[in-house]
Amino acid sequence: MEPVGFILGVITFGVAAQFKKPIRKAAVFTASQAMGLTNQLKSTVYGFKEEIEDIIAEAQYENMKRNMEKVEALHKEFDQHHPEH
Repeated sequence: MEPVGFILGVITFGVAAQFKKPIRKAAVFTASQAMGLTNQLKSTVYGFKEEIEDIIAEAQYENMKRNMEKVEALHKEFDQHHPEH
């Protein structure tokens, strides 16, 4: 084994060990920020989904109410033309 290669290996290991903690902190911070953004995005999407569901439910209710009014009008008309029932 060459002494120069060994010395370079030790130096490289020492430098890598020195930067390990700051690099790890940066990686943890980056992952934390990404998770925060993901949670925020999920929350926004959930709120949007809830709003869409509310709109659909309200539209279904209005449609059902309109249909019931039509049925009641038809019953009244039928009763007017067929009083024996």
